[in-house]
Amino acid sequence: MHVWSQLMSLGFAITGMVLAAWPRETDDAFSEAPRSCHWPAAQLPRWPVFWTGLAFLGYLVVQGLNPAWQFMIDADSWWLEPLDPITWLPSSVEAPFARSNSWRTLTVFSTLLLLVSSIWVGFTRRKSYYALGSLLATNAGLLALVGLAQRLDGTKQIFWSYVPSNASFIASFIYPNHAGPYFYLMAALAVGLAWWHNQRARKRLDHPGAAAAYIFVAACCCSLVVLSSSRMSILLLLAFILAVAGRLGWRMFKRTGPVRQRPEWLHLSLILAVLLGLGGMTLRTEKVHQRFAAFVADPATASRERTLTRQATGDMFRDHWFFGWGAGCFRYGFPKYTKKYPAIHYWSHGPRSTWEHAHNDLLEFPVELGVAGLLPLSGILGYSAWQLCRRRFWNNVVPLSLVLGCALVVVHAWVDFVFQNPAVLLTWSVLLAAALRWTVLDQPSRRRKSIDEGK
Repeated sequence: MHVWSQLMSLGFAITGMVLAAWPRETDDAFSEAPRSCHWPAAQLPRWPVFWTGLAFLGYLVVQGLNPAWQFMIDADSWWLEPLDPITWLPSSVEAPFARSNSWRTLTVFSTLLLLVSSIWVGFTRRKSYYALGSLLATNAGLLALVGLAQRLDGTKQIFWSYVPSNASFIASFIYPNHAGPYFYLMAALAVGLAWWHNQRARKRLDHPGAAAAYIFVAACCCSLVVLSSSRMSILLLLAFILAVAGRLGWRMFKRTGPVRQRPEWLHLSLILAVLLGLGGMTLRTEKVHQRFAAFVADPATASRERTLTRQATGDMFRDHWFFGWGAGCFRYGFPKYTKKYPAIHYWSHGPRSTWEHAHNDLLEFPVELGVAGLLPLSGILGYSAWQLCRRRFWNNVVPLSLVLGCALVVVHAWVDFVFQNPAVLLTWSVLLAAALRWTVLDQPSRRRKSIDEGK
């Protein structure tokens, strides 16, 4: 979440886009003539998400060029001074890039558009997306093992070298509530790949050991979710396991033949065993037990802080509902609205005087972007959902698992600022795009064509 890491990420995204757009000989699905040289970037104008994403970036540029307030600071305090913006255009707060402003948000979303576009035009076969998923899952498994080692060692430094601002860090995540969504997303990816390998093993196209390896990765990621002590992350992880178990159970009962000959019994039993094991592990973790116990004992008090923040954020949205306050500018306008709710300054873990985020992305994005800025994002999500449903993603185990994981992150965004972490935002977007492409490239007609061409 630091400036240097976001600029490096943008540099990698630009490099990836250049490599993906470089002309090459290919016989992929985009080319009518086998082994013909073409420019992959020429396919971008045919992709609605690309143009909608450019429109959204243009909106952020207009916000940044048309500030309505200027951030001022001295040794004791900070304040906003009004400027003279063009009223019929989106506006923002003129503030330091290192702190947060529309240009900082533009950096993150430019990285996002370049990354997803490079994957869309650069990866044209299912095995490319499988390689991408394998790399992401392996990286997450290794990171989870490092996180477990750090927790067992009791170190106060990330990677035993960097002292973070939060002593409750998990692996490389400074904020545990960001680690939770990342690792249950990776657990969903690992489960999807394990499920896919298991299906191939049943057809004698693959070795069952690959499925076991991904189950191990999923178990490591699940352990990090529990150790994050994030209540919502743990609950959503359990919801994911229940959903997968339910899907396996449905497939089992739809099949004909004697029950003993249905291999899904074993898979369902393993899923339920993991569920029970995670539940017991959660209750035995002292910090997690204390957090859940406090919520169960007095749910009204435990949720009061987020409720007051949500109410103040709603007031902030109603004042600038059409164009918003400016991307990355929530923290500058929000103090004006906390005066109506004095109790908001006293959280359960101590006094709180500043808010960088609303702890609710589904409200913070409307506050910053307004209804006009949400239209491109809504169009992208609506198009993706339509394409997934059109291709019946629920009939393919990898897209099904990825979509479930992505949907859970959206639910999580109602109670926390998970999408404000670029690692979560970029990973979520890449997995959603991969789920959509997998449904296209895994169609029976395409598989038969690949076999006929000797791929």
